[in-house]
Amino acid sequence: MKPVLLAALLAMLPMLAHAEPKPVNPRPIKVAFAISPHVNVMDVAGSWEVFAGTSIKNNQGKDTSPYELYTIAASTAPLHSEGANHPGLTITPDYDFAHAPTPDIVVVPAQIGGKELQAWLRRIHARHITIMSVCTGAFQLAYAGLLNGKQATTHHWYFGDFAREFPDVKLVKRVRNVQGDPVIFTAGGLTSGIDLALHMVADRFGQEVAQQTADFMEYLGTGSKTDRGISPMAMPVTRQDWAGAIGGVTEVVLHRITYGASPTYTLDMPSRGGKGAPVTPSQQGKEVRLAVAISGQPATISGRVDAAHETLTSTITQNGKSKPLTFKPVHPADRATTETH
Repeated sequence: MKPVLLAALLAMLPMLAHAEPKPVNPRPIKVAFAISPHVNVMDVAGSWEVFAGTSIKNNQGKDTSPYELYTIAASTAPLHSEGANHPGLTITPDYDFAHAPTPDIVVVPAQIGGKELQAWLRRIHARHITIMSVCTGAFQLAYAGLLNGKQATTHHWYFGDFAREFPDVKLVKRVRNVQGDPVIFTAGGLTSGIDLALHMVADRFGQEVAQQTADFMEYLGTGSKTDRGISPMAMPVTRQDWAGAIGGVTEVVLHRITYGASPTYTLDMPSRGGKGAPVTPSQQGKEVRLAVAISGQPATISGRVDAAHETLTSTITQNGKSKPLTFKPVHPADRATTETH
């Protein structure tokens, strides 16, 4: 290379270096925690600490948090979290739904929820913003119609209620979290939210950063990697039977089997074509209504339970005919005798 040309190139190097654009740090990733009365503290705190504890190097090599966290609710009035024999923690939401910054991620914990939350979630989903529920926060997504035809999970104690209320949702059991569509994720109960949040950190910044966050939290769970859910054996199962009499003959037995917190009802009525018939209960005030799905001969039982919860006085209607029907609880010692009728 000619000396003149080499000298010219060397002279240009400082100019080229000066002309390079200065590195610009990316804007914070906004994470909105959508809450309402009786919100579960762990559902909020677990995911919150993951995002708050994540640290990456910025373009100047300094440790920085890539997330910006805030709470959002139907109003900014203080509300109480879930408590035990006393109101829970007092939380003052940062924003209401109408005035909140547009989030990049929405976290929906277990809570009472309501129409305002569900309407806001529908608007957020229409904009293809990532939504993750924790525990029974999945119910809020399902009430909003965001899970129809999609996979979802929730706290294992409420599998029965979830499956009954949302038959169009594909309930997935024994997993920590599941992805329903490109922007919707649902986690199981409580600490599953930590795993899902770590999964989101790993998806954006890599597994090494997610592991650093878990180590900082002294969190030893591996659910974000293995996705192994709670064993069904850990769920308590209780049973209660009620025997009923039509025309003075014990020929109806109502079974209530509760898995965790989700009761399932079936009815045995052999003389009227029913054995293990599914029952859908409903209640309005003190009135109890049981819709019995007997093939070709559906029946309805309507009545009231006494104050001592020892008697259900009701009327059964089937094939256009109604008759009085009284139920009483069957004690375990009497169950085998009752089931032989």
